[in-house]
Amino acid sequence: MLNATPERRRFFRINDTVSLSYRQIDEATAGLGLKSTGLISSEFSLAATLDVLSQEALRIMQRLEKQNPEFLELYRILDAKVNAVAQAVMFVGCNVNAQNCQDVNLSASGLAFDQAEPLDVGQNLAIEIYLPTTLALILVYGRVVSCRASDTKPDTAEKYTVSVDFTHVREEDQELLIKHVVRMQWQQLRESKAKPEF
Repeated sequence: MLNATPERRRFFRINDTVSLSYRQIDEATAGLGLKSTGLISSEFSLAATLDVLSQEALRIMQRLEKQNPEFLELYRILDAKVNAVAQAVMFVGCNVNAQNCQDVNLSASGLAFDQAEPLDVGQNLAIEIYLPTTLALILVYGRVVSCRASDTKPDTAEKYTVSVDFTHVREEDQELLIKHVVRMQWQQLRESKAKPEF
């Protein structure tokens, strides 16, 4: 199911490091949504499918672990192998470079990132996002809602902070984003509690 997000629900936001690529699209293309353009290919739906299957398999394996603990160990090895193959398949034909990550502010309804060139407010974008921690490759459509000069040091090149609201996102991908944000929030909270106070 594809979500055109006319009702702007707000989601938790996190600072994260992801790999992303975008291209500008016109209003007509944006209006068609993701499904109509045929852009949802197997590599973009693969992450969502694998996430669901991994959760189902883990529930079963945790029950089987009581009978034989080696089952869970075997499951983890097989899951890692499947994820490695899936990661290789996901990057065939997409514009995202998994090694080229950047800092973003991310939620299930949008993101903000810094870049060297400004974008016009209202510009429609097709955005590919790779979440390294969950091996998820997601395609969304979004609209630039803000573009302002970033606070940069005097001797560095000017950068712009671009804020984008997602206009079209698959329901499965939005669920992946929500899970990712919650996991990262929990991890950041755990790390901050583990730091010694002086």
